Amino acid sequence: MAKKTIYAIFLDIDNTLMAGGIVPQRNIDAIKKAREQGHYVFINTARSFAFIPDILKDGELLDGFVAGIGTDLRLHGKQIFSSVMSKEEVRFIAEHFINDTREIAFEGEDHIVWINPECRRDVYHILSSPDDFDTVYKDFKISKMYIRGQLTAEEREIFGKDYILYQHANYAEFVRKGFGKAVGMQMMAEHLDIPIENCIAMGDSSNDEDMLRAAGISVAMGNAIPEIKEMCTYISCDAKDGGVADAIEKFVIKLL
Repeated sequence: MAKKTIYAIFLDIDNTLMAGGIVPQRNIDAIKKAREQGHYVFINTARSFAFIPDILKDGELLDGFVAGIGTDLRLHGKQIFSSVMSKEEVRFIAEHFINDTREIAFEGEDHIVWINPECRRDVYHILSSPDDFDTVYKDFKISKMYIRGQLTAEEREIFGKDYILYQHANYAEFVRKGFGKAVGMQMMAEHLDIPIENCIAMGDSSNDEDMLRAAGISVAMGNAIPEIKEMCTYISCDAKDGGVADAIEKFVIKLL
């Protein structure tokens, strides 16, 4: 009898696994069935671990997380890889943004530090000075940056040298060069001894592109941007209709 193929499935969160802050029941059922059959299911997100919704972290739906654009890997509740910004990096970034009027977030593994938080009910850490990272926030492990709005040409010049910049319609984010969703996916697959051709990546936006290109099977949600749809193996239905489940049912569950 041929050896059963084991897949590792990597899911973006917003507008992929979740829609409107909710995981469709169809997705929950399909993920549970895939895992019961021996496959692995992970979140692969640009969000730092601290920014992942508690409903995903506190439940038993997933095998783990690739968070912070590939800088933080967790498997079955244990962190197996971590790369955070140095104190010098964080202070340099803080000095640039401290007087900014946009909403800024220093996203960390356990905490988020904000500048100008907009209508956030759960904000506990606000930066008043770059010195805060030497005092009250000195033990915070910062993985990546979030900026509401557009990066300026000057910021692209300053930060583009050392960081990968992602500009979306309404916000920007950046992470140290050498990392990405594809890098995180590959590291997790190697840890599990699963070949990259047995990795299935699902997403909807530009920061999913590298993992979708690297995966053996790439899935675009029906609500994905056109550029993502054009490059994927399969176009699923919309996230709100269970696009993740549709792909799992097509490529994983029916392959027994």
